[in-house]
Amino acid sequence: MQNRKKPLFGVICSLLIFSAPAYASEKIPDSKKAENPYVTQYFFEKFAHPNKTDLVDPVVEDQIAIDALTSYYNADVKVAGILALYDKDANLLKKATSLNKEDKIQVMHIIKKVYPSVTDLENQQALKGFLKRYAQNINEKESVNFLKEINPKENQNISINEVNKAEGANIREIKSKEVSEETFSIASSYNGTAAADWAYNHYNTYDSAFPAFNAGYGSDCTNFVSQALWHGGKTMADNWYSYKKNSTYLSPASAAELDYSWTLADPSPWISKDEFNDYWRPKSTVHGYSKDYYVSNHTSIYNLSIYKGDVLVFHNGTAGFVTWPTHVMIISGYDSTNKDFLLAGHSNNRQAYPLLTAISNYAYIEFFEIP
Repeated sequence: MQNRKKPLFGVICSLLIFSAPAYASEKIPDSKKAENPYVTQYFFEKFAHPNKTDLVDPVVEDQIAIDALTSYYNADVKVAGILALYDKDANLLKKATSLNKEDKIQVMHIIKKVYPSVTDLENQQALKGFLKRYAQNINEKESVNFLKEINPKENQNISINEVNKAEGANIREIKSKEVSEETFSIASSYNGTAAADWAYNHYNTYDSAFPAFNAGYGSDCTNFVSQALWHGGKTMADNWYSYKKNSTYLSPASAAELDYSWTLADPSPWISKDEFNDYWRPKSTVHGYSKDYYVSNHTSIYNLSIYKGDVLVFHNGTAGFVTWPTHVMIISGYDSTNKDFLLAGHSNNRQAYPLLTAISNYAYIEFFEIP
């Protein structure tokens, strides 16, 4: 049986001792408490502003948040340790794990200063990871530009700043959504219209050729979108694949059942939001927007080269700049009257759900133009 990775719930660096804010700690259920300021802040904001989204089970979203923020926190602790080898700032740990933007910016500037001296590849990746997590969201141009400089292959997509400056201009060739996408699929193996139509017509069903995560194990949103991409002509390749061994567990309720009846990579971009993001990002043109920016500028964004069959990645957030992917849907149609996109997706099944409604309880979204 494959060794499926377990969630990182509650995995905290035991060498660090700090006190979470009392006002937040009192509001966090005992089952959710963790010695992690990122997690504490997430639950404080959650209870201060109750999330009414109906796209994903809130328990699932909480677990995704805990896993992501635990991973971020531990990674930031590591970054502080690496920088301490090259910089004498006595407050590196405090700044690296702070939820204050200015502290994060100071750490990013230190990364830029010491990076040329860092020769260990793993340490280089850790420093890049810090910049990826925070530079763009804070909109700290010096760090964004430095990240592009040291990571050119992973930054060929249109950035949030470039898109925002354009405000609907012809960043790429803009095609009318009144024309059938069939016209534009001749030279590509991917037919976005076919993928979108499959998702629209099967939004509340499960394809028995693939596992259905509707038995209390796993989340089905990335699995559903992956199936739509496959029905649109995307070929399984690299670690993006899902094969049936037998029909014993069509709806696996555990890792053991999944491994018994199905063959997937471990971890798999077919079913993991993080792995899906890592697999499709370098293959796609990506447009990223904050919730407020999309709501204010959706009319111009609607006119970009974003079409049926492209993918939406929703990011939850806390502290105003810490975000993580939490949900994936596919564009299944257009609302030409309101200049908005209509979405299909699973966990809580949706067929033609307005993005302007879906985005209401998320911090940030990314469009993946699937080639």
